[in-house]
Amino acid sequence: MNYSDTYREQLLLDAVRSAEDAAIQLRQYAASVLEPAQTVPGDVFSDNSQAAVVEITPEGWLVASLPGVMPRRDDADCSRFLAGLLRDAIHRAFPEHDQPKFRACVLVYEHIYDISRSRRFIDHDNLELKHCQDVLEAAFLTNDTASLCSAFQCSHRGAQDGTRIWILPPEQFPKWLKSHPECWNGTTETMQE
Repeated sequence: MNYSDTYREQLLLDAVRSAEDAAIQLRQYAASVLEPAQTVPGDVFSDNSQAAVVEITPEGWLVASLPGVMPRRDDADCSRFLAGLLRDAIHRAFPEHDQPKFRACVLVYEHIYDISRSRRFIDHDNLELKHCQDVLEAAFLTNDTASLCSAFQCSHRGAQDGTRIWILPPEQFPKWLKSHPECWNGTTETMQE
């Protein structure tokens, strides 16, 4: 039987997608049956490059760093996995539940693409942010309603794939923009839809 190149590529993509779905389901199952001490994702990876980190910068800004670019909107399972990494990072950073609370804020989603790879940026409206934003709201925000919370997204190249989510008081956002020109003053790039 002779398959066309397009058909073979589609079969391969379907197989990869099925393998990813199976891996996510296995992680979720493991998280539901293993003891809590064994399920902290940052401890599971041999090098801490896959752990999410939440910290307060010297400027007093809160930043959550995730290992990878936010997934596409149709990949909710991966989004839930990143939300779990984020939740664990918050518990590690604030074990006494003494984290700051923001009544009004600007959420900045900084999408970082590995400079050594040639893939194109994903259009911002195709990225899934909801699961991680819900975790951040529960931990740090009074509410993420539009009257209290504004959002800004930017994409740029960096040393490795990642996402930083910044929570800033609204009056600090202009200062953040000035200190991060790579986030808004980059070259124009063809977007991937």
